[in-house]
This record gives sequence, C-alpha cells and structure tokens, in this order.
Amino acid sequence: MSNGFVKSAARVMAIFECFEDVKRPLTISELVRLMGVPQSSMSALMKSLLSQGFVDYDVRSRAYTPSVRVGLLGNWLMGGPQNQDNLLTMLQDLNSTTGDTVILGVLNGVEAQYIHVVNSYQRLRFQLRPGMLRPMFRTAIGLVLASQKDDNEIGRMIRRVNTEAERPEEGVLESEVMERVNDVREKGFLITANLATPGAGVVATLLKNGPSTRPLAIGIGAPHPRIVSGKEFLVESLVNAVNKFANGRGSAQAA
Repeated sequence: MSNGFVKSAARVMAIFECFEDVKRPLTISELVRLMGVPQSSMSALMKSLLSQGFVDYDVRSRAYTPSVRVGLLGNWLMGGPQNQDNLLTMLQDLNSTTGDTVILGVLNGVEAQYIHVVNSYQRLRFQLRPGMLRPMFRTAIGLVLASQKDDNEIGRMIRRVNTEAERPEEGVLESEVMERVNDVREKGFLITANLATPGAGVVATLLKNGPSTRPLAIGIGAPHPRIVSGKEFLVESLVNAVNKFANGRGSAQAA
C-alpha cells in the first residue's frame, strides 16, 4: 500500500469496470490483456470473487460474468424503479408482507450461497448475512436449485459431498435428497426445517424469468414454529411474489 492505494482493491474495481465497458462475459486471458496484469494475479482474484459469489463462471466458455449479487449492491443508491420488474423491490416487499427473512440464493459448487438477504424485523427471527455458504442438500435453497438438474448429475454431486465430508454426519443420503427434490418438482416449492440451522425453517421456490443466466431461488426463513403455523400464508406470499415478478419481466422484455 502506498499513499492509501491498495493494489488488489484497485484491481477488483477495475475488473468490474472492464465488464461495464465491454458488457459481455470475459475470460482470464481477455482480462489480462485489457488490464495488463499478470495472469497468476488475475486468476487468483477471479477465484476469490467467484468463491464470494460476486462473479459467475461458465465452464464451457471459461468466461466470467458479474453476478446478480453485484447488480443488487448499488440498487439502493440509484433509487431503482419501484415496480414489479425490480428484483430488490420484490424481495423487500416480500419481507414487508411476511415479516420474515427473505433470501436470494444460487449454487456455488456443491454449496448454496445466499447472495442477497433482507433480514426480518421481528424480535425472534432467522438472521443471515449475504455471501453465506451452506451445504446445498441441507438447505431449501440448495434443494430447489438441485431440482433443476437431472438425476445423474444430482447423484454425482451427492457422491462428491459424501467424499469430501470430514465427519459421517456431514454426509447425505441419496434417497432423502431425491425425496425432497421430487417434492419440489411436484409442488413447485419446498418447506424444510432444522436442516442447516436448528430451530429454523425455510419455504423456497425457483425465481422464474430471473435476471441471471444461472438459476436463482428465493426463500423465506423463520423460526420453525412460525413456519409450521403460517406455512400456507408463506407459500402463497412467496409464489404470488415470484409469479408477479416473472410476469412483469416477461411483459417488459416483450415490449
């Protein structure tokens, strides 16, 4: 650091400025050429940004793209359009309607990552923070996103989780995972309890017509008793919000 200048911080911001300039995915070699930095440094930075959920990575093209999490960070500063086509507004409205924590998540390897959280304002609440990683098969968000994959790929991911588990209790049973996955496929939503967090539950569904190339899921998290007593209301609120958002984006794109 010299005169308050931190090279790595400046490079991260410059990376996002490159994306803003070209408005398309970029490979490591393209970023190296555009910024004139060593490839090893660029690779390390992009791996770090990927692990934190700030960029998405396409294996086939080997290209990176800023994630939805980045797009949501500055929304409050810009005073985004207050309508059903605004993802952040939809999440905040869902939080106001239910009074509970609202989660937006993606898959990051074999983990679910919460890329945006609107925490509950109630005294007894399910408290989370953006960027958190949870085992995908022990979260409603992760299981909803797993339901979009074919059974063979889910099986491979389960075997990876069990192989990498440090303790037996960290492993998962394929029969239990597939039961929950098929429940999502049949109903369009999932209700879980005491999976990642004892005493807490989540109602989750897929975000239809979302702004990302990666599937996104939305969940409402609350203490387990509130999930049990209010599950019909929570499911209805979640499904209505997602459908309203999807219809709004579809109309806007058609126009």
